[in-house]
Amino acid sequence: MLDTASSFSFLKFLVVAGVGLFGDGYLNLSIGLAVPMLGYLYFQDEKNAIPTVPADTIKASLSMGMIVGQIGFGIFGDALGRHRIYGKELIVTILGTLLVILMPWKGFSHHDVVAWMSVFRVVTGIGIGGDYPMTSALSAEHNPLRSRAKLVLTVFASIGLGGMTSGIVYLVLLAAFKSSVNDNIYHLQWVWRLLFGIGLIPLIITLYFRLTMPESQPYRQCEHVLTSQDVAEETSLKRDGKRGLREQFRDFREYFSQWKHAKVLFAVSMCWFLFDIAFYGVNLNQSIVLSRIGYGKGPTPWHTLWNTAVGNIIVAAAGYLPGYYIGIFLPDWIGRVKQQFYCSAAVAVLYAIWAGVLNHSSTAGLVTLFTLSQLVLNMGPNCTTFLIPVEVFPTRVRGTAHGIAAASGKAGAMVTAFSFGSLTDAIGLPAVLGILSGIMALTALCTLLIPETKGRTLDEIEQGVVYGVKAGGTASSMGESPVLEGSTKVHVSADGKGRDLESI
Repeated sequence: MLDTASSFSFLKFLVVAGVGLFGDGYLNLSIGLAVPMLGYLYFQDEKNAIPTVPADTIKASLSMGMIVGQIGFGIFGDALGRHRIYGKELIVTILGTLLVILMPWKGFSHHDVVAWMSVFRVVTGIGIGGDYPMTSALSAEHNPLRSRAKLVLTVFASIGLGGMTSGIVYLVLLAAFKSSVNDNIYHLQWVWRLLFGIGLIPLIITLYFRLTMPESQPYRQCEHVLTSQDVAEETSLKRDGKRGLREQFRDFREYFSQWKHAKVLFAVSMCWFLFDIAFYGVNLNQSIVLSRIGYGKGPTPWHTLWNTAVGNIIVAAAGYLPGYYIGIFLPDWIGRVKQQFYCSAAVAVLYAIWAGVLNHSSTAGLVTLFTLSQLVLNMGPNCTTFLIPVEVFPTRVRGTAHGIAAASGKAGAMVTAFSFGSLTDAIGLPAVLGILSGIMALTALCTLLIPETKGRTLDEIEQGVVYGVKAGGTASSMGESPVLEGSTKVHVSADGKGRDLESI
């Protein structure tokens, strides 16, 4: 059983664990707000706008780095322990963002701007990506006396807070620099750099606490359980109780060599991939979407940016952020699978309606549809794609599996980052929304391959109960560890020595 914590310690965990995901939400939304400013500053000869392909490259660069970070930190977190790795990803995030802010103010060509922003956004992405498997695993393993889903999703909701905060900070900065920007557009340099810099403050404050966070109890149990039984060194953990990359790869290979486990990894990864195509197709391009529905236009550059900022705040306050917090309570009420299935299907319908009425409705009506779709997206698949992978796999592969699923999602984000702008220019926003509607319908169908974890404890998940293994059955009678469901079964004789191996 996991360690209990005082209310203060519990709150401290929420803050320390959530701050990295706060940075993800903040920095993801910030780039969508910064790209129009960079157009005014560096692309005056391109009608004050970064061309579609370079703009898409800048937006996609964070996702490129996140794929590396999610898989890499997931593997190392499982192999070496949460404690030894946690906090390192925050250092990378801080470094990458600082380098973005330090881009030279003058003397940069178009290619230089795109290259600088893209390369160091990749670095930032590696750090943010590493936060997904590490924070999700620690949250799921932290305290079983409270709802596991509520804890994981409360931490995850920090992404929504980050996105909302980014919009508010942007609005405040534009208001503060209104007169100077109207006098000289060059003063937007201060706005976009301060926008990113302010987002670093909470990351820096909580860095020490991440680096000193203790190891989770389930990981310690997983690391030492076979040592306590004095089994042979051929098992998936070393006799000295320490894991390494070799042992981790062996565990991963053994566990996912079984189709029942590999099928679920495929399903959660495909759901996240498809969902992020639809989710980031809109969120990375909110300035484009708001402009196309009539909410991003103004007589001056400052007014155009201001209108976009106000539109972002409206969407975030009415749909984006509330969706996260509604989603916290649904898993324990209707179940993870139903939550993801029904909400994905609902978004498919909303996008289809949006596509059909886009050229025939008022701005207010379109903003309402936009906001409602964001609400359902965030209360449904945005929450469950993060929650399910961390629940449905055992401790020894939890970080790696979650990292693979999350990386699949970011691959989807890259697809939409590179294609949304070009597709919108080529076939129009209504047709793109129709495509996204079909993608969300596919997300709902893939959800049907995932087992339900509602009402299951971590111990039951470790034993493979969600895959049909009888709880407390063979594991205790045969002497092997319940955390090794799906790996090599070790029969332990009276003298404590491992006698033979067979596949579960």
